[in-house]
Amino acid sequence: MGLNTIFDIASSGITAQRLALEVTGENIANVNTEGYSRQRVIMENKPVTTANGFPLGTGVEVASVQRSYDSMLQLQLVNANSGYQESLAQQSSLEQIEASFNSLTSDGLGTAVTNFFGAFQDLSVNPSGAAERQAVLTRGQIMVDSFHQADSSLTSIASTADQNLVGITAEVTDNARNLALVNQQILATNAVGGNANELFDQRDLLLRKLSEQTGISTSVGNDGTASVTLAGGAQLVAGTKYATLYTNATGTPAANDIMISGLGNPPPANAPGTDTVVATVGDGAAIGGKLGGTMQVRDSIVPKYRSMLDEMANQVVTQVNTLHAAGYALDGTTGNDFFDASGVTAKGIALDSGISAVKIAAALPTASDPVPTSSGNNVNALKLANLSSTSLAFSTGNATFGNFYNSMVSQVGVDTEGVQNVTTQNAAFLKQLNALRASNSEVSLDEELLNLTKYQRAFQGAAKVVNAGSDMLDTILGMVR
Repeated sequence: MGLNTIFDIASSGITAQRLALEVTGENIANVNTEGYSRQRVIMENKPVTTANGFPLGTGVEVASVQRSYDSMLQLQLVNANSGYQESLAQQSSLEQIEASFNSLTSDGLGTAVTNFFGAFQDLSVNPSGAAERQAVLTRGQIMVDSFHQADSSLTSIASTADQNLVGITAEVTDNARNLALVNQQILATNAVGGNANELFDQRDLLLRKLSEQTGISTSVGNDGTASVTLAGGAQLVAGTKYATLYTNATGTPAANDIMISGLGNPPPANAPGTDTVVATVGDGAAIGGKLGGTMQVRDSIVPKYRSMLDEMANQVVTQVNTLHAAGYALDGTTGNDFFDASGVTAKGIALDSGISAVKIAAALPTASDPVPTSSGNNVNALKLANLSSTSLAFSTGNATFGNFYNSMVSQVGVDTEGVQNVTTQNAAFLKQLNALRASNSEVSLDEELLNLTKYQRAFQGAAKVVNAGSDMLDTILGMVR
């Protein structure tokens, strides 16, 4: 082993420590970069040779630059993101529904129904009273308006959810496009033997973002590129190709269907029936993520409460009209509907166009009044008033109007609390996973500063070996002279 070996060993040390300093500097520079995974230099001793019968090393070499990465943790984060965003989307809408119904409980629909039947009770005391008859009409209209308001509130929430689907699908497409581009860059880097660690970080970050928007299954090939499949089985990203997720409004009233184009780079034009298929199978629960949660709000949660409101409106219209049509008005007519017989939904309920104060049927035939003409006959008014406390057959079981409405409000509260609990649990789990990723992959400035000092000192030491070798060489050359 001669002086050249000393210079080779020192040179390898300088080269390795310089690279380590560069990697450390890159870590420090990206301490606040989202999705960045810290990197470390793996050093190995160079092949050992034999000099004067002794095995001696020939320096150090950089085996690789590794990023701190846990593939299992990445998969858990992808799944946890979807679950959290799905329940969060539901929670946001349910809280709006709960607030709407809570505002209605004091002077809204529940009170309006009670006051309406209470007006018939007041009418039974003075069946011919003009003020009492007008109060029945007024209370009836207030109840109708309350049904409309409750239905409009729910419709607005469903409409907002439907509109949000447009933005969510656009975000999915944008991230899919970026992922396909990153895949292309990974392939290009591999082709020239480069280090794609930071591209892998971008790839994994995009996968996590996609999982927030919709449920996905992912796979990473041997070349480092990622493929993405939606929960319904449609391919969103394959290598450098991606698909477009978009909405297509159909039906009356129009609602957005979720569609996906064929794969391409760029994807083919959206042409239903040729290169497009329905992106998902089943309801929103099968889709996951923000997209699935939003679809469940529109397709399941809101329709559930609207159906209950419609059932209540239908019972009010049917029960009141049945009794009212059998009664007699002040003008002696009978067969008069109080409500429009076709308005059996919360949205469609309305007073009958022919109803007026004089047409309110407060009377029924009695032994003393077989053909009711007496203004003091209150038999039908009492029957109508008693509807308030009559147990009727609803889909949830027998209940009065008040009890059915209160159970509906309670159901909103229970559903909201249930989703809030799920969201809280999902958030805690996601926080734990993110903390694990931070511990495993994120940059620690304290650790990097220690590494910076270590590699700097090693670099200086290697440089001193060069200086020592130079001094030895100068001594030898001086002896020659």
